[in-house]
Amino acid sequence: MTKTEKQTSSFVQAKLLNLVYKVSQGMSRPVTKFIRDMLFGICGNGTASVHKIAQNTLDGTSTKKTSERLYRNLGREGLDEHLREALMDIVCPKIKKDSLIIVDESDIEKPFAKKMEGCKPVHNGSKGKQTYGYNLLNIVVCVEEDQGFQLLPVSSDLISTDLELDSTKQLMHDRLVDINIKSNGRGIFVFDRGYDDRKTIGFLVENGMSFVIRGVGKRNILEGTTEVNFKQAINSLEFAFELPGFKPGETLRCATRRIGIRTDDHPSSKANSVVASLVVCRKFKNDSQKGKDFYLICDFANPGLSDLEVIQKAINTYRKRWKIEEVHRQMKQDLQWENMRLASYIKLKNLNMLLTISLCFIYSCKDMIEKIAEAFPKLICYRKEDWQKLRKFVYYRLCQVLKFCLQRVTHYNTSPYKDDLIDPWQMKIRLI
Repeated sequence: MTKTEKQTSSFVQAKLLNLVYKVSQGMSRPVTKFIRDMLFGICGNGTASVHKIAQNTLDGTSTKKTSERLYRNLGREGLDEHLREALMDIVCPKIKKDSLIIVDESDIEKPFAKKMEGCKPVHNGSKGKQTYGYNLLNIVVCVEEDQGFQLLPVSSDLISTDLELDSTKQLMHDRLVDINIKSNGRGIFVFDRGYDDRKTIGFLVENGMSFVIRGVGKRNILEGTTEVNFKQAINSLEFAFELPGFKPGETLRCATRRIGIRTDDHPSSKANSVVASLVVCRKFKNDSQKGKDFYLICDFANPGLSDLEVIQKAINTYRKRWKIEEVHRQMKQDLQWENMRLASYIKLKNLNMLLTISLCFIYSCKDMIEKIAEAFPKLICYRKEDWQKLRKFVYYRLCQVLKFCLQRVTHYNTSPYKDDLIDPWQMKIRLI
């Protein structure tokens, strides 16, 4: 290794060690050592396999003994909750007023698992079919910066609906409240069409949270206490605003209005309701409409915004939601999320949070991307054009660099000489 590579590797190791101390604050020394070994092992080896992490942990014992220690500590009750709280305390203060808090579900596919606790049929979005595994509820913060953006995973829940006391929706509401409190109400929550739900919209409005949800376009709209057909209400809108589209030669013709949304399950004159903004977009190319109407339900807790500002903010916010899909893909590719092989549901949840913290560390290293690119130019920038993309989605290449920096880190004294294990002051007394 060159001098620059050694300095960068040392800086990365110190940065990860600092994160270990933050997330393990208040814990015993054995648990702190366990968290340190797991985070260094996951980032340095890029795997969710505890056995492979144990193989590369240089603690002077056999792989079997190291594996037993890691498995034993993974079974600690409440460890995932402590780690989640610690991660939120680190990430939430970085959320700004217009930062995006992207919420989305993913899955872990385990089609051949027979003894994994709580394994059940889940929908595999990438393959479009049912398979055995677990659901994941992931929340990622996207912070805009001067030269790009910063993605930071803030929470992840591995969920088996057979074993959880609360529903997935209730767990999501709990996480949103925690993030909203720790960030002092800053940030905009962003959801895909699967969250176009009366209870979720009512929960967000009643708690004063700014949000954007892609609408399905099937529910009725409240006009006073009367419900009006959704399509009928859309046809009465005037599409007075025109914005540039996402592709060359494409334009968006948009309209918006405030609508009432019933939050109770059954319609009645006394049903509870909330008010939010509906944004409707139509794509046009060469004066002909392309595709179907695009609906966004939003509320920015700012009554001073004009109709055009509401439309622009809703569209610009939602179009960045796709970044969490990139995070899901990297979870499964670079960290091998689906290689978790643990029979205990508690151990699976704890390992999932350790993987989330590892991913957050990898993403946080984008702050020093110039320094890393200078030390490892062939890993970060394959071509000359890549130097212009350092502030974009470079996390795949960051993962490769961190594996190189953290692969053979030693935290234990494994010297074979007995005298080296004796306290230096004892050696001094002996000589006297």
